[in-house]
Amino acid sequence: MVMALEGYNIDLGVILAGFAGKSAVVIVGGVPIRISSIIPSAYYYLQALSIEAYPRLVANTLIVAGLTIAIALAAGIPVAYVLARIDVRGKTFIAYVLLGLRTVSQYMVIIPLYIAYSKFGIYDTYEGVALAEQLLVLTVVVWMLRGFFSDIPRDVYEAATVFGKNEWQVFRRVVLPMVLPGVVVTTMFALVLLWNEFLIADTLTGVATRTVAVGVWEGMSVNQLSFNALAWNSLNAAGFLAYVPAITVMLAIRRYLAKGFSLGMAR
Repeated sequence: MVMALEGYNIDLGVILAGFAGKSAVVIVGGVPIRISSIIPSAYYYLQALSIEAYPRLVANTLIVAGLTIAIALAAGIPVAYVLARIDVRGKTFIAYVLLGLRTVSQYMVIIPLYIAYSKFGIYDTYEGVALAEQLLVLTVVVWMLRGFFSDIPRDVYEAATVFGKNEWQVFRRVVLPMVLPGVVVTTMFALVLLWNEFLIADTLTGVATRTVAVGVWEGMSVNQLSFNALAWNSLNAAGFLAYVPAITVMLAIRRYLAKGFSLGMAR
């Protein structure tokens, strides 16, 4: 049996032989493609972990994510506290402007960012990527933490004020320790977003700072000095390994996401 795929004839019997665990070779567009067993093997996972580029990709991702989350928390925690606690004129408008920024397509800003980064010499740097990733995580951090701050009873604020605490002391000594679990959940959720982010990382990173999502997509073929041969079985294993951390974190924090996304409307 033969079928046409994008103008090419491919023998379905040969493909089925590959699924059955037998090796076969098909010609697609004049290019020989070897179809082999799809039965998972620990060998390929070990081989994926031993590929020179993969540990570097993981390290790059963690460095970029760490810097991005640190910046987002440093800016987002005070903003979230103000939006949840302090009566400031226009704070609802500010909150929804931040939320609106989250809906801006990355495609609208990625080319100007690339031009600016190339001009100012921050292309392919951890700091540059971390600043650009704020488009993805800052609004999420602010809104999630606003929900956690708003979930604290007003009696706690009032009791701290009665005992002579000023606003800074209330925030630092009373409220912040109470929302630390929420900060941890927000951090983990931001890490998942950054782990899977592709467009910004693909556009603004080079060989030195390439992340897991970009590296796996490009075949894990680029290292610091040269190109490696592409091994599909090891690549598929590496893609699965890159997928596991995000799923694990999401399963661990799924119970707390509803509270984080309550958006502070409970009170």
